[in-house]
Amino acid sequence: MPKISMKKNQSCIQVLKTLNVLLQGNFSMQEIIEKLNSQEVTPIFNNAVVSKYINTCRFCGIEIPKIHNKYFVTSMPFGFELTTCEVNLLETLQSIVRNDMAKKYNKIFDEFIEKVNKFTNRKLARVEKESYQISAELFEHAVSDKRKVRLMFKNRDILDCIPVKMDVNNGKTFFHVISKNKDKLIDINRVSGLEVLNEKFIATFNEQVVVFELKGALALRYNLRENERLVKPYDGTSITVSNQSDSKDVLLSRLLRYDDKCEIIHPKSYREEMAQIIDGALSNYGEIK
Repeated sequence: MPKISMKKNQSCIQVLKTLNVLLQGNFSMQEIIEKLNSQEVTPIFNNAVVSKYINTCRFCGIEIPKIHNKYFVTSMPFGFELTTCEVNLLETLQSIVRNDMAKKYNKIFDEFIEKVNKFTNRKLARVEKESYQISAELFEHAVSDKRKVRLMFKNRDILDCIPVKMDVNNGKTFFHVISKNKDKLIDINRVSGLEVLNEKFIATFNEQVVVFELKGALALRYNLRENERLVKPYDGTSITVSNQSDSKDVLLSRLLRYDDKCEIIHPKSYREEMAQIIDGALSNYGEIK
């Protein structure tokens, strides 16, 4: 058999090595560098080099988002297609594993589902404590990639919607979504599954900016959230804060806890709704009396 002449391209080999590590799990940049250099006689990988190789993979159509400072492969352009029937079969198998098998096999099956997600057209994850991280990553990737999501509820309802962000309020975690032009907070405990759809959305909705004033001791000890900025610094009596992109329900619920130490300045609709909530509460207490 004649010997086939082959010419190795070192850069191509390094790109494939980088992709191989990414397919093994979700890692930070430093972890990727350490794993790659552990296979070399002398360290040759660094931040700039690995970033270049990751971008090469992205240029080839491989989706590699960075969420919570970790990189992970969510889709390969040469993956396989799953039919609805096959997705339903996987869900049935997962339900059997959850209910009838030990935690060890639950973990093995979750890892299998995560690998399937990387190589298929259907990004599907069960929203349970064991797979919460996968679900959160899929949701946040859908936000960044501007793709709609399908939420499957435990009561068998299905909601196709636009993902906005993950929200945390009073210790509970919510999927903040938009459905039929309405802002919704979906408690993750109501959801049994999440699928990222191929359909993209255009972010035509505006993120509402809410301005409120905090007074007294609260003004001195208040810590700005990530999506807040100081409009007017402490003047001896109060501060003025602007908040952008928080869900209305979450924000009003939080501001209500500040009692008379908080006043909404803008927009007018938020002021009126806050007043209605307070009036309703006072009316209920009046009826009790």
